[in-house]
Amino acid sequence: MRGHAIEAEGLGKRYPNGVWGARNVSLRARYGEVTVLLGPNGAGKTTTVGMLTTLLKPTKGKARVAGYDVLRDYVKIRKHIALCPQDISIDANWTPLEAVVGYLMLRGFSRGDAVKEAKYWLEVLDLWSVRRRLARALSGGQRKRVAVAMVLASNAPVLFLDEPSAGLDVEGRYKVWRALRDFVRGGRCVVMTTHDMREAQLIADQVVMIHKGVTAAAGSPEELMRVIPYRFKVIVKGSADGLMAERVVRLGDRVVAYARSRDEALNIASSVVAGSVAIDEVDLEDVYLEVVGSGEVGGHGA
Repeated sequence: MRGHAIEAEGLGKRYPNGVWGARNVSLRARYGEVTVLLGPNGAGKTTTVGMLTTLLKPTKGKARVAGYDVLRDYVKIRKHIALCPQDISIDANWTPLEAVVGYLMLRGFSRGDAVKEAKYWLEVLDLWSVRRRLARALSGGQRKRVAVAMVLASNAPVLFLDEPSAGLDVEGRYKVWRALRDFVRGGRCVVMTTHDMREAQLIADQVVMIHKGVTAAAGSPEELMRVIPYRFKVIVKGSADGLMAERVVRLGDRVVAYARSRDEALNIASSVVAGSVAIDEVDLEDVYLEVVGSGEVGGHGA
């Protein structure tokens, strides 16, 4: 598949209590890519996923998923998507193999095909060795990976995952990330949410930054890094006496000074008298703070 799996413009959702879960979300997500909806808790990411998966009716705006309108064609959309909610859980009396196979058969797979797909994705997510162990005997991280395996095994053209790595240890997160990158190589689309800036930078082809229910900026991680003029930051622990920099962010007994080049960062670091000084490259966290802090609102990319 080619082109856009999702096109959304000005989506908003106001709940019955009058609270807007999302106000003005615009995005495009392509087949063959991982698109990450990035923002803090309460930014509107889950509400946006709810509208795109037809679980919530938009109050305003429009969207198409897999070529179908979310309002008129919700039945058709549901045949082309799979969703892994943040709070998903599997029955304590099911094994991983039973959970994945059962889910696929409910979606119309033959038992043979369901077992084949289950084996592949349980192996990718390092769960094949515990495939016959009851879920109640699995760790929380293993149960979360089983849920991810269920939706990946569906081979749905468009896959939505809400905070799929939440609660996982470092090793578990990398297994999920590897599986998602494997999934999109087949030309499918993954849309996932996270508040983890580092996760977004590592896994995303496109990042959509959402702040207070509004798309604040969107683009590839590399494109977004060009939003800010700085390339390095100097992290100072202590008094930071003598620090001179164009932009400084004070965090109590920590100070972050931004620099446009490595030489400038080295000069800043050498001029400071402090207990600890470190130099690091800027990342998406710095971009997000720049975009949100300046009130800049970007487009939704191509």
